Amino acid sequence: MADQNNQEVIDALKAELKDANDIALTALRSNGELGVVINFLENSFSCEDHVAVGQQVFKAMRAFGLKSSIQLRVESGAINIADEEFEGQEQEFKFLSRLRSKGRLFDFGEHTMVNYDHISLLIRNMPVDQPDKHGRIKDNVAVLLNGAEARLKAIEEATQADRVKSEFLANMSHELRTPMHAILSFSNMGSSRLEKVDRSKLGHYFERIRIGGNRLLLLLNDLLDLSKLESGKMEFIMEKHDLMEVIQRAIQEVETLCWDKDLKIVVLPAAESTVTYFDEEKMLQVVINLLSNAIKFTPNGKQITLFFDKDLSAKPKGQHLSTDLMTLVVDDQGLGIPPGEEAAIFDKFIQSSKTKTGAGGTGLGLSIVQEIIHAHNGYIIATGNPDGGARFRVSLPLVERAGIIEQPEDEPEEVQYSEDSELF
Repeated sequence: MADQNNQEVIDALKAELKDANDIALTALRSNGELGVVINFLENSFSCEDHVAVGQQVFKAMRAFGLKSSIQLRVESGAINIADEEFEGQEQEFKFLSRLRSKGRLFDFGEHTMVNYDHISLLIRNMPVDQPDKHGRIKDNVAVLLNGAEARLKAIEEATQADRVKSEFLANMSHELRTPMHAILSFSNMGSSRLEKVDRSKLGHYFERIRIGGNRLLLLLNDLLDLSKLESGKMEFIMEKHDLMEVIQRAIQEVETLCWDKDLKIVVLPAAESTVTYFDEEKMLQVVINLLSNAIKFTPNGKQITLFFDKDLSAKPKGQHLSTDLMTLVVDDQGLGIPPGEEAAIFDKFIQSSKTKTGAGGTGLGLSIVQEIIHAHNGYIIATGNPDGGARFRVSLPLVERAGIIEQPEDEPEEVQYSEDSELF
């Protein structure tokens, strides 16, 4: 009975607190300038595009009794909006563009400009003859623009997420459709011409079907690997190995790809130990994927260089580690990576803007590499090669002992194939 009474008291207090909060908010909304800011913040966060946010800013400015112009910055350029047409409007927007990177706030008599990354606001009639009001409005406008910047940033991030999802699905569909189309086309040709073509021609059809099937198998296994890695359900058997030996195995795996393009792979002698604990097969996959990527984008007759250098660590600056790192560097002589795209190339199905050449691959190789390295508590970064091309740096901890990251028993097995089996 006592517990019931206590709960009733608690519920009554909660209801009273909610009523008091509602009353306080109502009072604030009706409190002149501060109410304008609160109403703007509430309304702007339901806006779904840049222009809608801009319209809310104008509504707030009108409530303040101010005349204003806004420049909204989007991926495709700038959206310029003024609350009214006037002579010199074009020059005003040029002024906004010119000063956007010069600072956060400028005062020019009756004109005040407030800058953020996604929005700039120019007020044309600040009450300079009323210093107290002038100061209050500047403070309130700064808070208001801060909220507008936050909403615009959220809108852009949501748009980017939708675009990445659409690109992923489009690329996924393309990657699946291409080999499937080849399989169906050549199987149809074979069945329709079974009595009309010789065995060598049929053999060619079967070979193309096999190639298409292997490509589908590779894609499905890459997707399965990436799914396991991203969910933390991939098994890693950490044992002591020499990474230099793994590199030699990887080079043998990609040897025919190098012959086709007359490429040379050079491995420089290591000045320090290349022995540590890692999953040998997973690290082999890492080196093969990095070499395959380098081969894909390196012109015929050029060179790919691998070497170890602890001074080129991929560890982020300012991060402290008690464990030393071993760093492998893979340099190619291809097109390189445009500034600002170094992180994006590790995303699924993403290539840099310089390398969208349709050069093949599943588009998942570097994503898998990054996940494997992170699972080893290592680091990987991509940069430009000082001698031209791209440079990938992989840093692994030099450890004395390691354990096993176990995989749940109900995790699906990898697909197998055998010749005998079917604003701020």
